[in-house]
Amino acid sequence: MVFIPGGEFLLGAQAGETEPQFLSERTTGKNAQPQQRYKVDPFFIDRYEVAYDQFLRFKPQAKYEGGMPGEPVRGVSWYEADAYCLWMNKRLPTEYEWEKSARGTDGRVFTWGNEFARENANLGRSVQRAGSFEKDKSPYAVYDLNGNVAEWTASSYLPYPNAVFEDPNFGGKLKVVRGGSIQRSEHGFMKEFAMLFYRNYAPPAIRALDTGFRCAKSAR
Repeated sequence: MVFIPGGEFLLGAQAGETEPQFLSERTTGKNAQPQQRYKVDPFFIDRYEVAYDQFLRFKPQAKYEGGMPGEPVRGVSWYEADAYCLWMNKRLPTEYEWEKSARGTDGRVFTWGNEFARENANLGRSVQRAGSFEKDKSPYAVYDLNGNVAEWTASSYLPYPNAVFEDPNFGGKLKVVRGGSIQRSEHGFMKEFAMLFYRNYAPPAIRALDTGFRCAKSAR
């Protein structure tokens, strides 16, 4: 695991940071506004996404999508991800912890900086072994936050402090999913989905083929 120091970081998106008119309000980052300084306590987070072979030790009969050693497990529900982390004496990271792990303290939009470069992360059609993309590494040396698989967090989908945007989906029934991921063939590619402030969400029982997880642990 990687130690992430406590303290403030730049959370969320500035108004107008992404403004393509054909995208939904969620995609343009309105659910990640206002951008603000946010403080987290120190914690540890897995350097890599949980791999299929690691997950098999917890659930030996699992037959999830993927299946090669070293590749991130995917198609797991939030409940399964949460149970695995607890089994490991860890927990899922909050979305705030996830974002600090990814962006550091300078508010970068991608793990490598502010300019999009698709080749820097696994945004292709299939998963790769964890850590295969050296440039998809955060300031704290946490890998695959911009690509490979999206990741469950512990957080429910709620508005940020002082938010103006109202989403009818806000509430305790949906869980926040973070990070860019491989692209399923039925979707077109949009770099906005890989931006580190992008907030997706899903019902906790769903098993999405582009979603996995990593674990965290409090430092205190």
